[in-house]
Amino acid sequence: MTSLRVRGHRGFTLLELILALTIGLVVLTTATAVAASTWQSIRGVGIRDNVTRYSRYIAVTLQRDVQETGVDLASSVDFGSLAVWNDTIAILRVPYEPTAPGQYPLSPANFPTGVCGVTCVDIETGGAAPQLAVGDLARIEVSNVRRLIYVTAVNQVNGVYRIDFADTPTLLNHAGGIGGLAITTPASALVQRLGVVVYWRANGQLFRATRLNPDLTLRGEVLATGVQALTGRLVFTDGTEAAQADNGSDGNANNDYDDIAALRVTATLQGDRTDPRVNGGLPVRRQLQWWFAPRNLVYERNRT
Repeated sequence: MTSLRVRGHRGFTLLELILALTIGLVVLTTATAVAASTWQSIRGVGIRDNVTRYSRYIAVTLQRDVQETGVDLASSVDFGSLAVWNDTIAILRVPYEPTAPGQYPLSPANFPTGVCGVTCVDIETGGAAPQLAVGDLARIEVSNVRRLIYVTAVNQVNGVYRIDFADTPTLLNHAGGIGGLAITTPASALVQRLGVVVYWRANGQLFRATRLNPDLTLRGEVLATGVQALTGRLVFTDGTEAAQADNGSDGNANNDYDDIAALRVTATLQGDRTDPRVNGGLPVRRQLQWWFAPRNLVYERNRT
């Protein structure tokens, strides 16, 4: 009779079990640390990318707008196509209108001087409707003296067009209206529509406007958030800088509007989110600086 031998199965020893658990714990701990580090890095990159994206967007938009500074609008001592005050930057130019004369002389058809009151003028358009509408910004120029106006109405009156405008002594840091102007010869005075771009900061946001509201506040859209500071400095042809251009009253002939050569903008941007694992839980901030030299101002100066 053949006997059967049953061979027993050998199990894990206690030492082998402890060793396997130890190796597994080490692998798990390492993997967890790598995953946590990777997640923290991703969070940090996301927060920093948000600041970087806004900084690039601001730079590109400012570059485009500043390059249009003063197109068909030569600066004078007391009237410039680029103005800076506080945290506001205003850019003026003449819009391109291929079929419009652009500059409209005052008309003596209704009044000898073309002025129908302190807030309205009559203009000659050759019979065509003027390239002016309610809400437009325009300039009035009389004997090389310039003022800004905000158009409130455009109506045809006795064969000419009457332009009504807001009664305000200043507009975008320039003199406004016609108060004090000696308009004696209509042909020497003109009205011209202007294009405008204004940047300003409020409540941590950077705004960009191309229109004004009827109450003369800026009608803009949010360009970037997290803007903690914004400063514009005008750079003049002699290399000096100032927070504003002077209108010639200080006796310095080198810091007037027609001496502007460039614009230097500094800003502080802060991330919209914080994370306790990024930057010690503090907001991510970046100090930025841009330098813009409007080509039209350079061309204008070289031409003269």
